[in-house]
Amino acid sequence: MIDTQDIPAGTKIKSRNGQKERRPPKKITETYLYNSALVYLQRFPASTHRFRQVMNRKIDRSCRHHTDLSREACRDMLDALVQKLTQMGLLNDPGYLKGMVSSLRRRGLSSSLITLRLSAQGLVPDDIKTALSDHAQSLDDTINAELRAAIRYCARKRLGAFRTREPKNPDKELASLARQGYGFDMARVALDMDLDEAESILKEFG
Repeated sequence: MIDTQDIPAGTKIKSRNGQKERRPPKKITETYLYNSALVYLQRFPASTHRFRQVMNRKIDRSCRHHTDLSREACRDMLDALVQKLTQMGLLNDPGYLKGMVSSLRRRGLSSSLITLRLSAQGLVPDDIKTALSDHAQSLDDTINAELRAAIRYCARKRLGAFRTREPKNPDKELASLARQGYGFDMARVALDMDLDEAESILKEFG
């Protein structure tokens, strides 16, 4: 017989009648919330806002099942936990923002799309703008930061100089860059660049 105490909350298990059921959520305690936080942050680095969203959902599920739990008390536990994790450096919005900007730039995302995505995680737009500027300056690339990201996106998607065959409809390439937040002029420059120049820019700035 399976000991359901050894199965993570939310895991689907089969009952005696063969129906799949979810194990009831565990009761919120300081220890459980802390351990859950460590597991989550080891797998998914997150902003403080995003972390609170995840933990609040866990609290809500637990409170719906364990009716003797006080949501207010659980929220207080979470506030204390956020403070503790911040002091430990496990929640670090400036560091998280810096890492995310670097990662998203390497993927070829535009400034506008990076701002949109990170704002959705509760990060302040002015802080995102500063992080984008700092990232560009760290590469001595303030002027060409956006173009370099557009070229990197072209390389990833095999567009422009990186295409392996002529597209049936070049407008689709412009549309692809537009969906990434690049303006028409920037997209056209990136797409019209020859391969040697494009590769040289990517090589120069890594």
